[in-house]
Amino acid sequence: MHVNINSNSFKLNKINEVNSLNQEKGWAKRIAAECLDCGRCAESCRILTELNESPGQIARRGIEMDEAYGCALCGKCEAMCPLGLSPWRMFEQRRVEAVKQGEITIEEYQYLFPDRPDTVMSMFREYYGIDYSELNTSLPAQTGFLPGCTMLTYSPELTKRVYAALAKKYETVLFLDHCCGIPMYHIGLPERGDKIKGELREKARHLGVKRLITACPNCYYQFKKEAAFQDVEIITVYEALADEFIANQGSEVYAIHDSCPDRFEGIFGSQVREALDRGNYRRTEMKHHGKNSVCCGSSGQLGHFRPEWAAEHEVQNLEEAGKAGADTLLAYCHACVLNFGNIADHKSKVRHALNTLLGFEENYDEVKGKAAAMFEGEEGYERYLKLFQD
Repeated sequence: MHVNINSNSFKLNKINEVNSLNQEKGWAKRIAAECLDCGRCAESCRILTELNESPGQIARRGIEMDEAYGCALCGKCEAMCPLGLSPWRMFEQRRVEAVKQGEITIEEYQYLFPDRPDTVMSMFREYYGIDYSELNTSLPAQTGFLPGCTMLTYSPELTKRVYAALAKKYETVLFLDHCCGIPMYHIGLPERGDKIKGELREKARHLGVKRLITACPNCYYQFKKEAAFQDVEIITVYEALADEFIANQGSEVYAIHDSCPDRFEGIFGSQVREALDRGNYRRTEMKHHGKNSVCCGSSGQLGHFRPEWAAEHEVQNLEEAGKAGADTLLAYCHACVLNFGNIADHKSKVRHALNTLLGFEENYDEVKGKAAAMFEGEEGYERYLKLFQD
């Protein structure tokens, strides 16, 4: 019997697309039918606390657009649910519907879109002369380093130190100044997120990358689950540099904030803790950690849609670090570090885990002011307007 391989592949792809769509539509339906109304998911969740309704009740009545953008998409509700339901997924899908139906003026948030030439991050790099031209950005290499757009924008010296450490271990390292597309998924534009990931995959394939080292948890989990990356070894920077980290040289006590994308597998969290323990660092655990960790306030672009809630998340984490007896709050997601650094008059210092493990100090309290300085004066106003130009 003659089999048309291309035809079968096409049909299989269409079936997978339909199954995926049905799953997305089924999230709210399943929650409406199965939610126990137990309230476990509402702990530390601002949107569920404000609505004072269970996910089941919300699913049955339908999600309002502003409610969808009030969810942090942090996944804690799923981690706490005794049935493993995923309320955040129904909020995420509602965002996609809101964009498609024109309920949200999406252009108001285009300063976040990494597929545009002018974003807040690209302007920050240009304004402060952040440049990586001395690194390998175009020559073939089996090892690629993806720091993540937040780290490469706001911690260029740390980024270069990590690259230098990797370059000592691996023969040739390709520096990838790309985004994983997560802002597009969070805003409700999954097709554009897919395109961003696809472009990075094509560059990596073209330049012969067989090993992708990531410093950002979002990047790691975005690519780890992609079928298109199954032929690439994806590892964390903590695994790659496990033998390069320095031993403890002080008496500080450290607490570790666990990021939202690491909530379920805990790969980054466990590797950072192991690195600290090997180096004889003193550490303590916050009340909420691991699967139960409280979002830093940046997941789901919460800081842009409900900044007051994002600030509450930041304060809660810093207060928990202080109550746990920590001198320093470490985070392995750069966005978390920046969020915690936004809060003035906090007792615990805020550092990226790599700052401690590589012995490189940075003051994250200054970043917010540096970003604001770009938009001061007449030139700053012109720069601000540029963010919203087509």
